[in-house]
Amino acid sequence: MSAHAEHPAESPHHNVHPDFAGMAIDFVESDSFKPFIIPLVGLISGALMMSFPKSSTRDLGKLVLYFGAQSFMNIFMGWVFRTNVTVPKGYELPDGTALAHDLHGCPVGFALTAMQQVISFLCFIVLYAVLYNTSYRIEPKQIKSLKEVGSICIFGCVFALNIALNNFSLGYISIAVNLIIRSCLPLTTFLSQQMLAKIDLYPKKACNPVELSLMGAGVVCAAAFTIAKIMGSSSAGHSSSNMILGVVMCLASLLCGSLNLALAGVLGEMKLSVYDTVAFMSVPAFIFLLPFVVFLQKPVPGEWPQVFGVETASDWEILVKVYYIAPSTFALFALSGVFSFLYNIIQFSIVHTLSPAATAFGGNFNKAALVFLTLVLPFLQVHELPGPPYIIVIWLSVLGNVAAFSAYSYIQFKEKQAKEQKAEEVKESVDDRIALKSDQEVTEWSDGSDESEEDNVC
Repeated sequence: MSAHAEHPAESPHHNVHPDFAGMAIDFVESDSFKPFIIPLVGLISGALMMSFPKSSTRDLGKLVLYFGAQSFMNIFMGWVFRTNVTVPKGYELPDGTALAHDLHGCPVGFALTAMQQVISFLCFIVLYAVLYNTSYRIEPKQIKSLKEVGSICIFGCVFALNIALNNFSLGYISIAVNLIIRSCLPLTTFLSQQMLAKIDLYPKKACNPVELSLMGAGVVCAAAFTIAKIMGSSSAGHSSSNMILGVVMCLASLLCGSLNLALAGVLGEMKLSVYDTVAFMSVPAFIFLLPFVVFLQKPVPGEWPQVFGVETASDWEILVKVYYIAPSTFALFALSGVFSFLYNIIQFSIVHTLSPAATAFGGNFNKAALVFLTLVLPFLQVHELPGPPYIIVIWLSVLGNVAAFSAYSYIQFKEKQAKEQKAEEVKESVDDRIALKSDQEVTEWSDGSDESEEDNVC
């Protein structure tokens, strides 16, 4: 056999070393890559559809791109916190023994959120410098009052706490549980607005019994789903106490998200672009999160107590340990900051080119689709789904939750459509009155001119 046949990778027609080619194939075929296939398909399909000349196809492409970006970030963060192998089995523990099982994920929700704020700010600085002498130069909004400074600080802190608590919860619960809890945002937002209305900080909103019933049904289904997942995990031998902690943190994140939306109405619309948000809110958000990162002691899930030799640790202690024992995982943390910056740009661009109703529909559809995918596709699941009766409750709860909030979104859409139509009718009526008045004035002026001319003739 010739040397050319024995070493095909060394042929002048092959420039890829066999080791690198094998690594690339292994990565594509690995369970680590499989969860990202669907988001990548969504991103590529959405980008291609947006290049079509037909406007309806472009709008649909924006929604597909939005789904790809949102699902990519959700899956990536869930993968980093729950499924990525941080420390492989065989690692020597402090007591001299070897780690029996792979150590998955890394529970550093507060620290990772703080890192994302810093990295996003650095990405903004780089982009600002690159575009400074071009026609695409970024012009940050000028802050002219103490009220705007206070609003930015408050928004930054509440926003950072919302994201940090959400990231914290992903270290203890699955993506499906996280998303179905966050689907209850309409009800918590409504309750936050009503509470602020009692102290005259927000206009009171009328209670629509149908809408409240639908939101309540959706929340009940979400609660049934969460309880079934926890009980099913317990019956399979997984710890339920850490899952309960994750659920509590996700609920706290949900309340912060509702408060953020309610405060937008109280403090006034700042109309900040995504670049303004990164430039102004990153620093106060980072400072606000520092005490949680350094001082907050929390129970560490999974095999982490064996690695640390303690049952509780702060995010800073875990982050320093990961930096030394798993630098590749630490690199993923830094990469998440870049992804977060890019995702915010995509999200901002889509939100400001589609109607609010279409954006809200897209966000609700993305959550529902991703929950369904995590239940159907095994490679998106952290643990195997529980058996009957829990799996039956889970599926019925998902269907009920999606149906309830879809009906609620439809009612909201129809109400908004009716308001816009009524406003358009009022505008047309006002325009008709103005036109009629102008015609009358012209007629009167014309009649007056004729009479004066007749008088002059006489």
